[in-house]
Amino acid sequence: MKIMTKPAEMQKASLAWQRRGESVALVPTMGALHEGHVALIRRAAKLADRVVVSAYVNPTQFNSRLDFKKYPHTSDWDFRCARQAGADVLFRPKSLYAKDASTWVEEGARARGRCGAWRPDHFRGVATVVVKLLGIVQPQVVVFGEKDLQQCEVVERVVRDLFLPVRIVRHPTIREADGLALSSRNLRLNSIQRRLAGRWAGAVREAAGSGARVGAVKLRVLLRGVNGIRLEYAEVVEGHLCAAAYVGKIRLIDHRRCREKS
Repeated sequence: MKIMTKPAEMQKASLAWQRRGESVALVPTMGALHEGHVALIRRAAKLADRVVVSAYVNPTQFNSRLDFKKYPHTSDWDFRCARQAGADVLFRPKSLYAKDASTWVEEGARARGRCGAWRPDHFRGVATVVVKLLGIVQPQVVVFGEKDLQQCEVVERVVRDLFLPVRIVRHPTIREADGLALSSRNLRLNSIQRRLAGRWAGAVREAAGSGARVGAVKLRVLLRGVNGIRLEYAEVVEGHLCAAAYVGKIRLIDHRRCREKS
């Protein structure tokens, strides 16, 4: 497996593969790879001849400079993890923005509500960097984890509306034994916070089991007065209970399909 850092080099390699009749899949990440990413890479390897994993901590999707600086970086581990999972290239650019960058991609419907209401311009940053990666890697298929449900929805709408020649594939959320969705941010949890994060995940699961009509209210009740967990939002969207909470200063998101009540 190769590491590439220059967009032009990555684009040249991808176009060369395709001239030879080889298909290309992209797995976009911000590094700090975990078993959830491994599942995405393995899925991508079944869908295309070549797999590119991008590892780029995109500054424009962070609403806090401190959060951006504290995002975990595990470069050596990322290389080993991506290679063992079957990637051909780890694309690790230093920057994808010119100093005077002035072009943005903004989706106006799926980005509303949920995380979009609490993180101004977050999905503008996501949409912009994804379009950049699509232009560089030129994949036929991109694999996203469904843990970031709203992100999947935004990217799918961008691809549809801009007629981009790529297929978006969602992969189911990968969870720990206690139900906590795998996330790079989990690396920042200390032992006490990790137990609280498991309790948070259990509360989301239980609340979704109450049904769409009362799921959001149920989650608020379950987490009321729990020291160390601060619920940011809980919304039911198209049959999914979607929520975000802070465990200490670490923001976690989750969603579960609501149980249908008779």
